[in-house]
Amino acid sequence: SVVCYLVVSSGINAEYGGFKGGSGTDVDFIRKILKVREELLFTQLAKVMMVKGGSKEEKRVARFKIWSQQQQDLVQSAARAYSERLISDLAVEKIALADAELQPILKKMYNLYLISLVQDNIGFFLTNGLISKGGANALRGDFNKLIGDISPDALALAEGFGITEEMLSAPIARDWELYNSYDNAGEMDKYEDLVR
Repeated sequence: SVVCYLVVSSGINAEYGGFKGGSGTDVDFIRKILKVREELLFTQLAKVMMVKGGSKEEKRVARFKIWSQQQQDLVQSAARAYSERLISDLAVEKIALADAELQPILKKMYNLYLISLVQDNIGFFLTNGLISKGGANALRGDFNKLIGDISPDALALAEGFGITEEMLSAPIARDWELYNSYDNAGEMDKYEDLVR
């Protein structure tokens, strides 16, 4: 697999431990860059939230405006980075506790989740020098390989959620004319009696 090299740039490499990079299947590498993303976003948010001058009340009002009106995208990005990193950490813990025969497929699904996070935020990772352009291009191949590895187990994985056919079946997918023939207020009770 093509290696996602971290671009050695101003301070990021030294500040965050001098990553050497890894492929899309290098879970430790992706976890590290997710943590770096979170730290960079919260650092940026902390800097813009600093208000100088004015009374205590004026500073409070200014911070509120920054938080809720001026920097909402940054607030949301930082919150999302935190939650995605937290989910990643919890997934590692839960996979370690899973039955041994389930761990390989769970690890592949987890890796797929990580690659999806990187792909969804590829602009951030590239512009902040956390992965190279070549590494970003290689993610699609790693993603597709994992999809191919997981696909033979897709039905069993879906069934593992315990979602019944009835839960998947929308009323309109059955007999939409009958469903809409009376005012059912969106309820299924009468409809279920009619189709039985």
